[in-house]
Amino acid sequence: DVFMFLSGQKVLITEDLEDVTVLEGESATFKCRISPVDCSRVQWFLDKTPLHTNELNEIQCQPGGYHLLTLKKLSLKDSGLITFEAGDKKTSASLVVKGKSIIT
Repeated sequence: DVFMFLSGQKVLITEDLEDVTVLEGESATFKCRISPVDCSRVQWFLDKTPLHTNELNEIQCQPGGYHLLTLKKLSLKDSGLITFEAGDKKTSASLVVKGKSIIT
């Protein structure tokens, strides 16, 4: 495992992701924390699709080993399983997008 060889220490996920439920059109933020603090070899997924920063997704690495994923302007079809991988460790949580109730 190249990752282990380079860092010489195992990655630990010290705070797991938590499930998020939002309304259609809103944003959802997922946060987890890893140790040691390394921003380079991490990856977010929605179901099996790798996520990258673009106009709808924002991926941040913050001091203290925190990693944040913000998904914007969510639609119903975006509901799924969010997974964060760091080295050989992973943590997952559910993203549930609910339709807005129409008030007539």
